[in-house]
Amino acid sequence: MRNTTAIMQRELLSLFFSPIGYIVIAGFLLITGVIVLVTESFGPGKPATLRSVFDFTPYVLTIIIPAISMRTISEEYRSGTIETLTTAPVSDMQFVVGKYLAALIFYAIMLSGTLVYLVLMMRFGNPDVGASLAAYFGLLLLGVSFTAFGVFTSSLTHNQIVAWMLGMVPLMLFVWFAASIVGKIEGVPRQLFQQVNILRHLDQFNRGLVSTEGVVFFAATAVLFLFLAVKVVESRRWR
Repeated sequence: MRNTTAIMQRELLSLFFSPIGYIVIAGFLLITGVIVLVTESFGPGKPATLRSVFDFTPYVLTIIIPAISMRTISEEYRSGTIETLTTAPVSDMQFVVGKYLAALIFYAIMLSGTLVYLVLMMRFGNPDVGASLAAYFGLLLLGVSFTAFGVFTSSLTHNQIVAWMLGMVPLMLFVWFAASIVGKIEGVPRQLFQQVNILRHLDQFNRGLVSTEGVVFFAATAVLFLFLAVKVVESRRWR
């Protein structure tokens, strides 16, 4: 646990000392702020809800989260420090989990910045705070899953931009498919896809329902991709 914590602290500091980290945070807050303005969430006669923000944020996160996680392992490959880490008394699992936790904490801090919209809505309206907090919990779980995938794609290459593309493109296609195509398919294929439909699971949280199925889905997805990332890092020992 101590090794994992040390790696996490080192990676978290590097994220906050990197200009990319602040660019990512600023970009995310700017985009969500524009969504609030465009949807007139604070307009007169409008319902006191952030549902439009919660519905659109998953699309934004397909770009933002891979940008957060793209350097986690790929930078170690590029700089050559991966060789030192693999010979140090640190297991591959400790290494990957430490990197993952740092990226996830960074994401949670970034997401918490949007709580200002909820505070303002509470100041000028009467929103359903419980439903909003459930939606935020859903977005946090989405980050748990997306960040694990981003760490996995970062473990595949030494180039940060390639890692970003490998993380962003599949996530964008999957979310777009879930939003645009799933309603057009029927029968068993639809039922099977609905089991892994990110937007379906997230929608339950957006409606104020903390679903056990959704929690298990996002957690299991994170475990799967972290396991794959560990295996990729392990394979480097034999190259």
